[in-house]
Amino acid sequence: MIYGRGILMIEAARWLARRRLLCVWREPTLFQLLSTADYLRAVEAAIFKPGVQGIYHVGDEQPVTLQEFLDQACRVWGYQPPVRIPFSMIYTAAWLCECLARIARTPSPLTRDFVRLGRVSHWGDTGRARKELIPQLLYPTLETGLSTL
Repeated sequence: MIYGRGILMIEAARWLARRRLLCVWREPTLFQLLSTADYLRAVEAAIFKPGVQGIYHVGDEQPVTLQEFLDQACRVWGYQPPVRIPFSMIYTAAWLCECLARIARTPSPLTRDFVRLGRVSHWGDTGRARKELIPQLLYPTLETGLSTL
């Protein structure tokens, strides 16, 4: 998950947190984050470095749960941490958003597919990316990257 200023999901979380509407399910979901700056460096390396081909797994060096990420982001923004609620409530809220968006003929800000995707833990080996694309990240952990939020 890419994080930083201007990223749609991050800005949506900030908007919700400001209004005390940000919620997250209780069960931990492991994520591998990547700052916007490191993402852009990886893309640049993939374009301009000779011999680069294939798919690279690029991410930070420390696993973080979605819940921890949102707690830390809210701390940096100066808002209360998100409320923990049952997954079924979030899934139902997504369904309601989809229904209302269908009636209003607008895109839904929250979908059941997006919620299901968010429930899947994401973590992988970044060794090849470190070796061939960017050996050092500017923000190797969430702690070092919090200033970019």
